[in-house]
Amino acid sequence: MEFEYCLTYKESKDFEIKVKNGEFITLLGEGNSKLINNLFFKKENNYITYKYSKISSRNLSNYRNNVIFIINRNLNIFLGETVRDELAYGMENKGFEKEKMLENIKIISEKFKIHDLLDKDPNGLGISDKVKVKIAGALLCEPNILVLDNVLCEIDQCEKVNVVEYLKEYVKKGNIILNFTTDINESLYSEFLYIIGLDKILISGKTLNVLNEDKILKKLGIGLPFIVELNKYLIDYSIIDSYILDEEKLVGMLCK
Repeated sequence: MEFEYCLTYKESKDFEIKVKNGEFITLLGEGNSKLINNLFFKKENNYITYKYSKISSRNLSNYRNNVIFIINRNLNIFLGETVRDELAYGMENKGFEKEKMLENIKIISEKFKIHDLLDKDPNGLGISDKVKVKIAGALLCEPNILVLDNVLCEIDQCEKVNVVEYLKEYVKKGNIILNFTTDINESLYSEFLYIIGLDKILISGKTLNVLNEDKILKKLGIGLPFIVELNKYLIDYSIIDSYILDEEKLVGMLCK
């Protein structure tokens, strides 16, 4: 099977990630920033195959037009004087028509609940709003691949569900999300989970399959998301017979 996007570490036989369009993947582990730099920011790159071609000077421009990175250490860097300008910046560079830009900004600002921030200076926002603006601006550019580096953890919990649902809609359109994180709870947003070391993949597979590898996770010192631990407890005591990871649904069932 051919894959749309493939990441490999030439120095290691134990590192390969193959990604198809329409996949949301979590990469859990320390040292992600170094890994991201090695995988994504080399001009001549033997680490990446995109659309079946190794990244080189010949196709680097096309690749960079199709992938956007949101890096935690850059969350305070903005190019627009207002949030509206910031959201428009990427679309302007891609040649969007003004009417389309305004329509897109209206739609996504309402989805992300940042419509009341459009005329504000993005530098003066709280960290949660800054992340929402960054993600909204990235999605407006319609990249094929969105790479997140420890940024979802910065969003207020009460607002995160809404943002994640929008990201899942983006993936359903045939796009790809690679979410690098150190928070095991974020694994539940994605279909596939990779637990990574500095230069190798320690364990990977469908998210729940990986989370069921109790012995391996314990050996790695990785705990389970609370909702998964609760489900395991309830299944062991025959209170439920399969995973219910939606907290509202689980509480509703237990209250019947």
